[in-house]
Amino acid sequence: MRTLAPARRALAAALALLGLVALPAAVAQPAPAGVLNEVWLVPVEGEITAATTAFLQSRVARANDARPLALVLYVDTPGGSVDAMRDIVGLILHQAQVPTIAVVQNAFSAGALIAMSAERLAMLPGSSIGAALPILATPTGIAPVDEKFTSALRGEFRSVAEARGRNATVAEGMVDQSVVIPGLSTASELVTLTAAQAVEHGIADVQASTLADALTRFGYGGVPVERLEPSFGERLGAFLSQPLLAAVLLVVGIGGLLIEIFSPGFGVPGAIGVIALAAFAYSAFIATPAGPVDILLLVLGVVLLAVEVLVLPGFGVAGVIGLAAIVFAVVRIFEEGSLTVIGYSALFGGVLMAVLLWMLPNSRLASAFRLSTRLATPAGPSVIAEDVPDLQGAVGTALSDLRPAGVARFGSARVDVVSEGDYVPAGSRIKVLRVEGNRVTVRVVDDATPATTSATGGEAHGLAASDDSADSGREET
Repeated sequence: MRTLAPARRALAAALALLGLVALPAAVAQPAPAGVLNEVWLVPVEGEITAATTAFLQSRVARANDARPLALVLYVDTPGGSVDAMRDIVGLILHQAQVPTIAVVQNAFSAGALIAMSAERLAMLPGSSIGAALPILATPTGIAPVDEKFTSALRGEFRSVAEARGRNATVAEGMVDQSVVIPGLSTASELVTLTAAQAVEHGIADVQASTLADALTRFGYGGVPVERLEPSFGERLGAFLSQPLLAAVLLVVGIGGLLIEIFSPGFGVPGAIGVIALAAFAYSAFIATPAGPVDILLLVLGVVLLAVEVLVLPGFGVAGVIGLAAIVFAVVRIFEEGSLTVIGYSALFGGVLMAVLLWMLPNSRLASAFRLSTRLATPAGPSVIAEDVPDLQGAVGTALSDLRPAGVARFGSARVDVVSEGDYVPAGSRIKVLRVEGNRVTVRVVDDATPATTSATGGEAHGLAASDDSADSGREET
């Protein structure tokens, strides 16, 4: 029987590496001390994701410690995740302890609400704000949301606008087509404002020619500006946390470790699996709201799947719990994007499994995921229970695996038997519980049971004893 040491080494390496990649997230970046006469500029660019939230959380926390004169959000985004938008708006409204300014180049969809959540808002030349139609992104495409969700989002736009003294009706029109703004929108279109319109209709405070002009208009003219760009690690985490890449990393990581478990030593598949899971964990810590609990759930799921494949026959409780733990971890990590990640993972996992079964049809890994067409039944004739007297209570040996049916030997007699329902490996000592016609029900007994309680010998029943070579054969089902 093959040792499980390689599996243990693979899992141990995965745990260690996952712990190492989590360390940077657990150690807070030191905030610059004594920065008072500066304005900090934070870019809000590209798609709004959980990575955007993590980036802004770190910058707001540093600003709260260092106390610059103001925190300026340079907004140029087409929108993105509703959950990330809500987190960022809450961050700006309730957690920022320094004045906040939004300077807008383009703020569509989620970006519009983020810009309006700042205390002051300036529009640059050629800029636009609005068009916040809610949609549902799935692995199969884009779908509209229901009226209930639209109504809730409309309320959020109104609430933020009122909190900052902006035109709440125009803000509602950005997200709900049914809100008609004369001169701005009809019943079939959302509100989208130019720079001049945003100022005219009470969404923006000023229209500025440049960033410096905007700061001057808000009383920060001539003040040094420190631009806080995402670090290389944050950019990498944001890149790897994209649903498509995250799904690939998850499937490759789990698949690599499972392949390694069925292979001698610790080679390429295990190394690739550990690296992929480590990259997944790193991106989760850096670019999503994930915490140690989420990574532990992921590791637990992988371990339980390995136990199910290695130790337990079939696919039972351990496998179900393992899959549930992985899915739950993904939901916690990616929130509304979890459906996309799970969908891609299922697709890639199915493709990977099909490729492996095609390339390695006779491997131990393949056998764990398909039913065998052969039954390991020892060669040789068997007798029916009626031909063996005094079989009740006899102790013998399982010649084949009992799944639950199989073949056992009692003395020199080979008898077809069935276990009580449990899986019984070949070679186990078994005892006859009851004989019902030709059905012989058996149970595993411990090694302490004396062999003299065994059933009849072969000479008494005219049965020739089979040799060991016959018992080791295989026959087609």
